[in-house]
Parts: sequence; C-alpha cells; structure tokens
Amino acid sequence: MTVEDVHGRIRRLAADNNLSIYELARKAGISESTLYNIFERGTMPKIDTLDRICTAVDITMSDFFIFGSRPGQGSHITEEETELLEISRELTKRNREHLMIYAQGMIASQQSKKKDIKNK
Repeated sequence: MTVEDVHGRIRRLAADNNLSIYELARKAGISESTLYNIFERGTMPKIDTLDRICTAVDITMSDFFIFGSRPGQGSHITEEETELLEISRELTKRNREHLMIYAQGMIASQQSKKKDIKNK
C-alpha cells in the first residue's frame, strides 16, 4: 500500500463515518495539525497515529490494510469476498461453523464434478 493509498483510505473512512478530516482527528485523539501534516507533506502516518484513527472508526489495523484498496487496483480481495466476510462476522460462532461446513461441502462437490468430467 502506497502513501497515496493510505491517505485515500483515511479519507474514505472519514467519509464513510460522516466525519470531516478534522472531526476524525478529534475523535482519534490526535491534533488536527498532525493529520493535516500527514496529507500536506505526503508522509505515512506513524503506527500509533494510524491505530488511533482505526480505533476512532471502529476497525482494526488489519481491516485498514486488507480493505485499503479497491478490487481491480492491485487488491487481493474482491468486493464479493468482502461481502462474504462481512456477512460471516454478523453470524454467531455456531452459524459460522455451519457456513464453513456448507462451503466445504460445496467445494468437495465441485471437485467431484470436475473429476467426473475429466474421466469421461
């Protein structure tokens, strides 16, 4: 993720949470000038600063980087995969286990069908 990607991600997070950049800074407990300098000087925020920003918008640092870029721009996760992950997070642990078993069954079925087609 480039500096521009990080800056864009911070701006998207602020917009997604209906916060101005300055409101985000206040909510994160960092000075407005710190955030302003990050953007104006084109620098990467310090880990502590980024952690505070993530906490302010209720995401983890992992979420920040995993969902930092959009599919088609070098991202390793598609929008559909993102949606599946978000759905999974809403489920109880037991229902996630059931979903995993179901998905594994679907994969096994697909693989079996592929073998049958190859053997014909």
